[in-house]
Amino acid sequence: MSLASALFAACLCLLASGPLVQAQDSLEALSGRTYEGKVISNDGTSVEIRTNEGATLKFPIEGLTLKTQYRLKLAETPADTKSRLDLADWCVGKTLYIEARTLFRKALASDEAMADEINARLDAARTTAATELLARAKSLSASGNSQEARRILSAMVQELPDEEASKEASQMLADETAQREQSALARKSARAAGSSSAGGEPGAGSTVPLKEDGQPFSDATRALFQPVIDSYKRLLGATQTGLRKGGSSGIDDFEKALKEGDKIRKMAEKLQPQTANNDEVVEALALVDSKLEEAVVDVRINLVDNYLIRSSYKQAADVVQAGLAEYPKNESLRGAMNRVTAATSDDSGGGWIVGGGRLRGR
Repeated sequence: MSLASALFAACLCLLASGPLVQAQDSLEALSGRTYEGKVISNDGTSVEIRTNEGATLKFPIEGLTLKTQYRLKLAETPADTKSRLDLADWCVGKTLYIEARTLFRKALASDEAMADEINARLDAARTTAATELLARAKSLSASGNSQEARRILSAMVQELPDEEASKEASQMLADETAQREQSALARKSARAAGSSSAGGEPGAGSTVPLKEDGQPFSDATRALFQPVIDSYKRLLGATQTGLRKGGSSGIDDFEKALKEGDKIRKMAEKLQPQTANNDEVVEALALVDSKLEEAVVDVRINLVDNYLIRSSYKQAADVVQAGLAEYPKNESLRGAMNRVTAATSDDSGGGWIVGGGRLRGR
């Protein structure tokens, strides 16, 4: 792999939620409180700050957020290549991948004679990051946060395709998409989870569309919504194809998936008149809205990641803004806009920042 490829593929997909704090003398405690003023001492174990209000406060380094610890370390780090690489390795170990990326690039720019060592450390960073991200995605999936898990897995597949962990991520995405297609508009409910298939009711693994009470929708309602289900499956299929292709080759498939989302939205609008005196149709439409938002947001996040990889910031912003016009309260889309803003203002260059929210380095 070339050095340029390593730089773009390596330090990763990696999960930033917003712009870095710009005030140099600003300490954010793990409690969430931020103190601004002038750092007057830092012995590596504790840091002392004189606040803007005139108070002198002392904090253990470990009581500060990793972002704050990084800024303090950076202020004390010499500008030589080895020091930058050592700090980059520290960042990778703390899952501060964006900061690591910047340091790797600055190290390369300052001393190309060390390209072999930088490449070796980048290779290690790629493997470490991919392994950590896969474990994080699995944990999120197990806790029920499947959308965040998919976002991480998708980022791995697109940006770290040669890592073994990313190959497993690709298979997980394929399996999860197949399950979503099979169980289109199905849901698990407490009643369904406890049902017995021997009694004729769908159990927790049922692929039959279920109402909130755990009972299946009527045949008439299922027939009414079958075109919606078919379109939803095509949306998921196009999304998976785009992920499988990766890079710019997948953009057309993601756009195709968004068009299927538009079709579903229009079909749902046409079904609105049938909600009169039909609670089952009302419930089915609510389920469609929920499933559609989840699927469309997934597609838009994948597009954003794709554009950011190529430094296409305007296209990335347009994708997010269009999504927020549809779903203005969606937290994933808001986080994506923060990532676009961060990438645009990032002075290290390159547009392969993805991910965000609470999954940034903790």
